[in-house]
Amino acid sequence: MTNETNNSSDCIVNIVDLQKSFGDHVVLDHINLKVRLGEKVVVLGPSGSGKSTMLRCINALEEVSGGHIYVDGIDVTDPHTNLNKVREHLGMVFQRFNLWPHKSVVENVMLAQQAVLKKGADEARKKALELLARVGLAEKADAYPASLSGGQQQRVAIARALAMDPKVMLFDEPTSALDPELVGEVLAVMKALAETGMTMIVVTHEIGFAREVADRVILMDGGHIIEEGSPEDMLVNPKEERTKAFLARVL
Repeated sequence: MTNETNNSSDCIVNIVDLQKSFGDHVVLDHINLKVRLGEKVVVLGPSGSGKSTMLRCINALEEVSGGHIYVDGIDVTDPHTNLNKVREHLGMVFQRFNLWPHKSVVENVMLAQQAVLKKGADEARKKALELLARVGLAEKADAYPASLSGGQQQRVAIARALAMDPKVMLFDEPTSALDPELVGEVLAVMKALAETGMTMIVVTHEIGFAREVADRVILMDGGHIIEEGSPEDMLVNPKEERTKAFLARVL
């Protein structure tokens, strides 16, 4: 299948019949999902439901077993697709911060700009400093990751992802590795980013963030999308028993 476009012009991510198995273990079972440009989609669900695997498939960090994923009209599952080009449009923030320990904070944010976007050092540093200021870490530019708190490291990771000027930001449980008192500072940066109109797909257990920021909330379980709707529909008046059971455990 070649680089087909999506059905609607404002659809930036289109997942069609996505399947993913590890051996005999089915992790994603015929997932279909469209995300509009500028939409904030929060994905909830118990551990092992396939949430993180779906994100990793969107970014082609996992090879799919079946189906197709289109990002800005490009089929990332097509073996002929230049994945580095696709990833230029996708920012990803992981549970772990994955910063280079031997590089300063500003160098961490400069690296991909230079390696992938081929920016010169001066241009990359200027952009990095702007983004560090945006996430509240301008004064930490020359520090090293080991001297930062987990919340600060995650904010650097967000700045690093934003440095690529992505069209879509993927967040894979970005606060789950943080001490509780550090969660708020990362969520505040994410909320500010949402207010700029950035397209975001966020896997999280932070129900308050879903309620406040999401345009749409999705519940996954057992490799399926069980239910989706507005935060009001999903968090206050869910229809499916599995959604009700999950919320009863986390609320």
